[in-house]
Amino acid sequence: MEVNNKEHLSFIMAQNRTSTLSYGQFKTKCPVCHSSRKNKNKNDTPLSVNITNDKIIYNCFNCDESGIINMEDKKPMIENKRKETKPIATQPNIYDGESAKWLIERGIDLEVAKSSLLALNIKNNKPVIGFQYNHGDKLEGIKWRTANGTKSFWWEGSSQRLWGEKEKANGLPLVEDTIVLTEGEMDTLAIKTAFKDVFHIDCYSVPNGAPNKFKEDKKIDPKEDGRFKYVWNEKHLFHDGIKRIILATDSDHAGDVLADELSRRLDKARCYRVKYGENIKDSNDYLLEYGAEKLREIVLNAEPLPLHGLNTIDNYNSEFDTLYKEGKPKGISTGYESVDKLFTLKTGQLMTITGYPSDGKSAFLNSLCVNIAKNYGWKTCFTSFEKDPVMHSAELSQLLINKPFFGKGRMTEDEKDYAQDWIKEHFLFQDYMSSAMPSIGEVLEKAKQAVLRHGIRCLVIDPFNFLRTNDGKPFDHQSISDMLTEVQLFCKQFDVLTIFISHPSKPLEYNGKRRVPDGVSISGSMAWFAKSDIGVTVYRTEDAVEIHCWKVRWSWQGNQGMVELGFDQPTGRYLEAQEIEDDYEWADF
Repeated sequence: MEVNNKEHLSFIMAQNRTSTLSYGQFKTKCPVCHSSRKNKNKNDTPLSVNITNDKIIYNCFNCDESGIINMEDKKPMIENKRKETKPIATQPNIYDGESAKWLIERGIDLEVAKSSLLALNIKNNKPVIGFQYNHGDKLEGIKWRTANGTKSFWWEGSSQRLWGEKEKANGLPLVEDTIVLTEGEMDTLAIKTAFKDVFHIDCYSVPNGAPNKFKEDKKIDPKEDGRFKYVWNEKHLFHDGIKRIILATDSDHAGDVLADELSRRLDKARCYRVKYGENIKDSNDYLLEYGAEKLREIVLNAEPLPLHGLNTIDNYNSEFDTLYKEGKPKGISTGYESVDKLFTLKTGQLMTITGYPSDGKSAFLNSLCVNIAKNYGWKTCFTSFEKDPVMHSAELSQLLINKPFFGKGRMTEDEKDYAQDWIKEHFLFQDYMSSAMPSIGEVLEKAKQAVLRHGIRCLVIDPFNFLRTNDGKPFDHQSISDMLTEVQLFCKQFDVLTIFISHPSKPLEYNGKRRVPDGVSISGSMAWFAKSDIGVTVYRTEDAVEIHCWKVRWSWQGNQGMVELGFDQPTGRYLEAQEIEDDYEWADF
């Protein structure tokens, strides 16, 4: 299906997210591939639309349709349609009306409602409740809901912060070093009602409930990462003094997904989950069914989330049932069909790439990271010691646009601008070009902040030999093994795929020909082979680049073997080539 720019503009203006032509970057349906997509994918939004003051840049990450619409002749239309921010008036309260009666029916104490600054009112002849989101002295938005048995929500303004006024203890015993997060404002009110006059506990609601999109393995769709901005905006609430973060999310699939992602960003070791038991969905329902004392009890006795330590099978009931019902887990595609036959990618794992200098390790890694960003929305944090972020971004832009950044046939300035916006959305850079080389602890600490703020799913360390040990001593076999264990724990705790590039100790030759290095060949320690979940070698020949897989921990994720890829020098892109059989004798290495 061919679509010209005029038709693209018409389509973009017909979509809810982009109809106003307000400046910014949006995702919507694609006019080229939408009609041909399977029913389960009809609601996907693969078309990235970037609207500036003089052009619209669009790119579809499903069918690769892309282009630029010159908007110079339509500037007045864009400027006139930009929304003006109107001040939000504080709402009057009617504490003897239908809204108050409904709160009482839901078990909510009206004194708690008043201290939480609820707005109880009538709108369109219906009783409503307004949850006022404040930032300091500023009212950012009011989230309204009906209070008549129906469940309709709408916003006046907006907010990316947690809801719940921080109250004084007023002489009550304090539940120390603890914060409670709920999926909805009514659940926060229920918990505050249960603790009223008994204990003081800090309790907040997320502003936007559970994610709308998630996968079978109870992970959020990475395209939903933006809804978690409140975690970073309220990071001061989760300071190091907080020892317990109690997640009182709903007891359904969406609630599980929300709890999983919050624990990933907030450090799973501090997170606990409230268990409501059979046929109870949330804290408000539990309050109505069992009363305040029992609700206090299950909140204070929330169970720690399972870590990779000492647990019983009961800690993994949900995962065990999912494995039985849905079969073996699956990794995501590398973006190369031939390479997928060797290995796929999965968070929570450690991957090592090795190979001789200039054989294309970093270029292959860049290609993987761009592919998983385009196809799955994954965000990557690069720790690249040999490339400054500017030159690195130029390489990434070539892979996205499929044109050189320099020289003949280079990308246009508009394409460069589009690539820059896309890179900003999907990549972070730990920059050590003007400072001392970091320890692995310092790299992982920054990576934890990247999980908290941006929800990264991939951490790249390229190459390993620029790191120093946490105690400043030279690396040896044991310190490398300890370092890899520390990285493994980070991967599992924060559900991140970490990819190392590590050089072999020295060139291996046989009959005058370079041998293919593997995990045992990497400088410093056998632990590279033992502790990697995925092990890959990039090996350049005169005719092609060979991708060798020498380690796959799980059979469902791949197999040992080798495939050939072509390489486009002007753009740094790897290209599919015919798969060939691996004839190397791995046992001899």
